[in-house]
Amino acid sequence: MDRATIDERLDRLVNMRNSLDQVMDTLPVKVPGAVRETVKELLFKNEELNQLIQDIVDRRPPRFIVIGKTGVGKSSLINAMIGRYLAKTSAVDIGTTSVASYQYRDGDQTLFDVIDTRGLNESEGARDSAEQALKKAMQQFEPDAIILVMDATDRAGMDEELKQVQLLKPFISQYVPIVCVLTHADHIDPARIKEPERYPEVKEERIKNKRAQVKQLIRDLKLSIDDVIPVSSYIEWSHDAPETLTTIEQKYLTIDFDGRYQIDELLDYLEATIDFQSAIHLMLSTRIERAIKLLTRRIIKVFSGVASTVALTPIPVSDMSVLVPLQLLMVSFIAYVSGRTVDKKMLRDFLISIGGVGSLGYSFKLLAQQGSKLLNVVLPGSGSVISSAIAYSGTFAMGKAAEAYFVDQVSKKDLSDIMKKAEQQARTAFENKN
Repeated sequence: MDRATIDERLDRLVNMRNSLDQVMDTLPVKVPGAVRETVKELLFKNEELNQLIQDIVDRRPPRFIVIGKTGVGKSSLINAMIGRYLAKTSAVDIGTTSVASYQYRDGDQTLFDVIDTRGLNESEGARDSAEQALKKAMQQFEPDAIILVMDATDRAGMDEELKQVQLLKPFISQYVPIVCVLTHADHIDPARIKEPERYPEVKEERIKNKRAQVKQLIRDLKLSIDDVIPVSSYIEWSHDAPETLTTIEQKYLTIDFDGRYQIDELLDYLEATIDFQSAIHLMLSTRIERAIKLLTRRIIKVFSGVASTVALTPIPVSDMSVLVPLQLLMVSFIAYVSGRTVDKKMLRDFLISIGGVGSLGYSFKLLAQQGSKLLNVVLPGSGSVISSAIAYSGTFAMGKAAEAYFVDQVSKKDLSDIMKKAEQQARTAFENKN
């Protein structure tokens, strides 16, 4: 699935949530009017689902402040993160040689907004004017993260480069993550070996030691830098001088040799620490499959939580009619994000693959749930706790089966084991939490 397709699907997913009646018409079960209203009320009032939908609506390119000396490999790092040779265009006139704002674009799609300080220590003129320019830039540009880029093989001046982070602290939120990226890890001896999978143990150990040295220097200087990640951005493109090509020609460049090292670790760090609306855009720009997986897991988490609250109602049997359409809506959302056409046949095929709502296994599960609800007649409260755990774990298990079926495309014969393991995992997590 390409970026444009998944963007369109995310927009339609928002519309699906806002048009639940139409979506429920596609379910392979009849949903009575009273049940529809209950399901809609549960979903529209769920804060976690509302936040997920809002984050999808508000998704935007991440904004990074990049600090580093000229020639340290900042543009190469951005290209390595995206996996394509990108056009860099000026976005905002900061009015100084020490600070510049750029957009990295792929056609009409903005992938990153970047402020490049170009190394404040290299700036021409007075240091005070450079710092004022930086302050002005910060007021225009609320960063998601700060990336300090340094050469892993540079042995001199690292402390001064690290101290540049302190210049930013008065102008940014304390919640903005700061990561130090050590480029040119491939240049560490033996430098002739460029394939990461062939790095010998001695090279890996030297890279590890360099990371430890920089982390110790950060501690010695008492700097607020969250992590240090050594990387290699080394890529050989299908043209020897890609910078001489036009923007259109650059778009068709391919990777002839891929020497990237720990770029995924850097992306993992950024995705885990920046706001979700920019993290999802970053993943859609770099690793679409990962974005789809993250979205499906958020959907499973939301619907499992809603299911556990449904089961808390003290009225026997009433939750069965709500849980089934709720779980099928969850499956519909997961299927749609994965790229499938959502209709009754698709949902029916999925239910058959996992045993079906009408199968003995699922019927027994629902009966067990309702049986625990009946305990409320004898011992108020106890049945609800058991029922809530079953509703949560059963919904979670169905969600994981849907993820495996639609996203991972696993064999149908494996779905039963996936559901069993997921249900046990969810039950244990629920009981520990409660």
